[in-house]
Amino acid sequence: MLSRLSLLAVAAMALSACSMFSHHAKTDTSSASVAQPAAPVNQTLMKSIVGDIRYDLPQPVPADAYLLVTLADVSKQDVAARTLSETRIQPVGASPVDFLLTYDPADLRDGVDFAIGVRLQQGDKLLAINDTRVSVLGRSGEHGPVSITLKAVP
Repeated sequence: MLSRLSLLAVAAMALSACSMFSHHAKTDTSSASVAQPAAPVNQTLMKSIVGDIRYDLPQPVPADAYLLVTLADVSKQDVAARTLSETRIQPVGASPVDFLLTYDPADLRDGVDFAIGVRLQQGDKLLAINDTRVSVLGRSGEHGPVSITLKAVP
């Protein structure tokens, strides 16, 4: 027992002695240029819109169905809407289904009217869709939460 304590004491003294010596060579910084901090990385803070999707379908929702939620710039009437963000929700639970849609605020710079669209699909087959425009951001000023109702497609 005594030999273990003396061995530990010797090891502790050896380690403490090591800290007295510098492990790094001194460099002359007077003639060397000092490194400048890197330029800031262009980072954007993503924003989000939350809401819920409600539906009442005549048949149960198939197990492989999914909800496709999109945020689109609908400012220009003569061209197709530009999709800014999209999220897919699968599996689809019981109504209502909550959603969170993230977007980059820089993408809003050119538009003034934005809308959320929702589609309930099974593969390529459309089961339900929102049939009324859900305006958000831009001129509408709506930032959520929003509630979207889907209508069954015959």
